[in-house]
Amino acid sequence: MLKRMSSLTQGQEHTELKIFLAFQFSGGIGLLAVLITALFAPKVYRHFTWLNFCITWLIYVISYTLLAFSGQQTRAEPPVYPLCLSQASLIYAAPVLVAMSTFSLVLQLWFTLSNALRPPPKGTQPRYYFRNGFLLLAPYVLWLGFIIVILVLGTRHPETVQRSNGLVYCTIKTGTPGNVTAACVAAILLIMVGLDVYIGAVLYKNWRALRKSDRPGQIPFSLIVRVAIFSFVCVAGIGCAFVFLSNVSAFAGNTIIALMPLIAFLVFGTQRDILSVWLFWRR
Repeated sequence: MLKRMSSLTQGQEHTELKIFLAFQFSGGIGLLAVLITALFAPKVYRHFTWLNFCITWLIYVISYTLLAFSGQQTRAEPPVYPLCLSQASLIYAAPVLVAMSTFSLVLQLWFTLSNALRPPPKGTQPRYYFRNGFLLLAPYVLWLGFIIVILVLGTRHPETVQRSNGLVYCTIKTGTPGNVTAACVAAILLIMVGLDVYIGAVLYKNWRALRKSDRPGQIPFSLIVRVAIFSFVCVAGIGCAFVFLSNVSAFAGNTIIALMPLIAFLVFGTQRDILSVWLFWRR
C-alpha cells in the first residue's frame, strides 16, 4: 500500500514538473524569438529597456529550469550541492530582476511621455547618460546583490539547500530568502503600478493635446497599454504565487511562476510589426 502511494505521488510530481517546464520553455522560446526579431529585423525598432526586459525574462526562465538542463531534475539522488546552491540563489534573485526590468520599462515610458509634453529642446538633444545607465544596470545590480547574499547564506548553512518536493527547483529551506524576495518585489511592483496609474492620468488629461501635437509618433500608446496590462498581471500573478507557495498549494504557485514568461511573450510578442515579420507570406 505504501509503495503504491509512493508511486502515485511520484507520478503526480512528474506530471506537475512537465507542466511547469512546458510553460517555462514555451515562454522562453517565444521571448527568444521576439528578442532576435527586434535585434535583426530592419523594420522593428525597440528601446534598450524593452530589449533588456526580454533578456531578463530569459534569465528568469534559465534560472528556474537549471536542473532540467543539468539532467539532475528527476534522479533519485539529490542534485550536486554547487548546482543546487547556484539555482537556489538564482530563483530568489530572478523575480527581483524581472520586476526591476519591468519597472525600468515603465519609467522609460514616463520619460518619453514627459518629453513629448514639453516643448522641443533647442540645439543639441540631451544624452541622458546617467538616466540610461540606471535604467539598464539597476536590475542587474539588485539581482547580483540578491545572488551574493543567497550564496553566502547557503554556504554557511548547506543543510538548508535542497531540491523542493515537486522536483521543480532547488530552494533554501528557511523562510527568510523567500520573504525578503517577496517584500522587495512587492515594493517594486507597487511603485510601478502607481506610476502606471499616474501615466494613465497624464495621458487622459493631455489626450487631445497629444493627438494634435506635431510629435504624436513619439508616444507609444499601444506599448503603454501593453505595459500597464502586464504590470497589473505581474502584481496579481506574483502576489498569488507567493501566497500559494507559502500556505495553499505549491503546484498552483509554481504554475503561476511558470506562466509569467509566457504571458510576457503573449503581451509583448504580438505587436503588429513583429507579427508582420513572422507572417511574411501575408505581405
